[in-house]
Amino acid sequence: MINYYLIGDYQMELSLWAVKLFMADMQNNNSNGQAVEFTVPSVGDLSQAINPITLDTGVLDVLLLFQSDADLSALPVLDEDNKYCGIISRRHYLNLMTRAFARELYARKDLFFLLENHVEIFAAPLIVDATERIDEVMVDFLIRDPRVMYEALPVIGKAGVIGVVKVADMMLKLSQSQGNLINTMQQLSARLNDEVANAATLQRNLLRPAQIELPGLRGLSTMITSSEVGGDFYDYYAVDERWVVILVGDVSGHGIAAGTIVCAAKAAVNFLQADNEIEPHKILSRLNNIIFNTAHQSLLMTMFAMCIDTRTGEVRYANAGHQFAYLYRSMLGRLDALEIGGMPLGKNETTEYEQEVTELDVGDRLFLYTDSIVEEENADGDCFGYERLEALLISHAESDIATLTDDLLQSLVLHTNRNTFEDDVTVFCVDHIERTVDIGHQPATIITPEHQRLEPTIIIDAHYRANPEAISPRILRQDLIFLAEQDFADLIPSLSLHGVRRMLLQDHPINEQLGWGTLLNQHLNKCNDDLAMLLRAPEYRREFHFSHSEDKAFIINEVEAWLQELSLPNPDRIDEVVFLLDEIIENGLYAAPRDGKGRPLYAKGSSRELEAGEILRLDLSIQQGLLGISLTDSWGTLTPNVFLNRLSRHVLGLGLDAGVGGGGLYLIWRMSDYLQLRVMPSQQTQVCVFVDLNKPFNDEMDKGFQFLYHTEDQETVAHEQF
Repeated sequence: MINYYLIGDYQMELSLWAVKLFMADMQNNNSNGQAVEFTVPSVGDLSQAINPITLDTGVLDVLLLFQSDADLSALPVLDEDNKYCGIISRRHYLNLMTRAFARELYARKDLFFLLENHVEIFAAPLIVDATERIDEVMVDFLIRDPRVMYEALPVIGKAGVIGVVKVADMMLKLSQSQGNLINTMQQLSARLNDEVANAATLQRNLLRPAQIELPGLRGLSTMITSSEVGGDFYDYYAVDERWVVILVGDVSGHGIAAGTIVCAAKAAVNFLQADNEIEPHKILSRLNNIIFNTAHQSLLMTMFAMCIDTRTGEVRYANAGHQFAYLYRSMLGRLDALEIGGMPLGKNETTEYEQEVTELDVGDRLFLYTDSIVEEENADGDCFGYERLEALLISHAESDIATLTDDLLQSLVLHTNRNTFEDDVTVFCVDHIERTVDIGHQPATIITPEHQRLEPTIIIDAHYRANPEAISPRILRQDLIFLAEQDFADLIPSLSLHGVRRMLLQDHPINEQLGWGTLLNQHLNKCNDDLAMLLRAPEYRREFHFSHSEDKAFIINEVEAWLQELSLPNPDRIDEVVFLLDEIIENGLYAAPRDGKGRPLYAKGSSRELEAGEILRLDLSIQQGLLGISLTDSWGTLTPNVFLNRLSRHVLGLGLDAGVGGGGLYLIWRMSDYLQLRVMPSQQTQVCVFVDLNKPFNDEMDKGFQFLYHTEDQETVAHEQF
């Protein structure tokens, strides 16, 4: 009775009472002479012939056996008399031997030594006879191992150990018998028919909890099946408290046959999690082989797979014929479809899948679903469609996920004018609420020569124009500098896609004033005051602290009067400085303060008092006619992705689109002679603008800029799989 044997890595509601009740009723039915078309195979029918190993086998030799065969679930072990003495589970063995200290300790040891120190490695919940029925074995197994910690059991025949039987294989075999089982149950009493009605509820125990709480992510999953057993599937797991794998799939059709494939997918994902697999394209390739060998092309399964690095925000994703996932970028107010194609699972025995990469900011939202949402029709045959779905996702961008899900399902009900759906419906939605950190990593506060990284990697203008795809994804974006021979604004959109955030002009005179060596090594500093570091001997200096938004007008007037008193060599630039001050302070007052989802806390231009602990400081220095303006806030919410996107949109002529904004950042760059931004996420942003007061403003020349973004691990940004 497969609905009572749905198993996974998490605790489940397993109705052993119902299993025993069913078996008893079957015996009564048979005693009355009624024909019952339901057979259960024996363990021997499913056992896998595996040559046992002996206690004198090397510990590392066993590790090599498991690593070279991903399908090898367990190894029986014989003692010196060639009698069974235990079984080594793949999961338990790899958990121990993938630790560096264990490999060193047992490098030259055999299994006998391991047995003396780790007897639990050789244990099994029970030993099964090849003639036993798998349903009876499963009942006994689940009583002894309710959390399913063992993936295989030793099988004993007349001649001794004949191999192992996988728990997943027994589960799948019972799944394949489910059709006959349901027909049998319909011949039995009303109480067994009630168990059929509960099949969908029991199948949900195969899935992870609906409330999603993962490192850096929070969300909700909702599944509505259209029959007793559904064909939709979702799963998720975390690896090393950093990477999060998300899977959403859909079997062609629904009901008993589709439920069989869902069971196969779940069993396979359990092994993938045990192997700490995080690459989406590899996950789909391995699942494809499992589905092919389970369904033999009679049924196919679509699936969207993604992995999120919650320390850096990198998202890798691959697709096996499923609907594209959606990514709502909170700071941009934009909904992106993660478009990538691929063959459905089970179409061919071996299929390779492509993989793409994007970036997720704190406050962004991921939305995955199954096709029934867009395919549900009303009485006139009109589908709900992608336009309605996308409009709803955008209109609910500021809503919590529970409200979004409820309103989406209600919209489907209103569209179809019925409370049931023709196909299974699944909605999976998560918000990226925070960056995770490695609590065991303590970054140095002072960079000494032995801790410094190598010199920065320079990309020359002419080389990039000839080879625009030549930037290696392995280079840390903090270390990468684009060196332009001429105006380079036309390249900003392309360079931004590669994550390049440091762009300097070769011949701009300000580079000599600030010092080439200083500019090129800005990535090595983690300074609280870049202005003081870049202008070390100013002739003039002013500092202002904000306590209220109304301080802005007063401070700008103070700065303007101060500059006029200094008899600057080029007083025409004072108007430009006043304009820059206005834009910089506006960003500090209204763009920087954001909540956990990246939404602005204050409307632009509103009157507000700075909160307790909130810092907004303006510094100005003049050294040899070079004016430096620095604004420091205590928020740290600006990201390279947002900054580069703003510049790119304006370069492409898209900057004035309604709802996009970002003109301030673009103008600050355009009107400065050099712009530097340094961000410690959730801690501090410092914007430094430099204006050469000795020279007139040149609005036709591009200016150099550098965005230094310091995460706990210096944020590796990869834009290809490797």
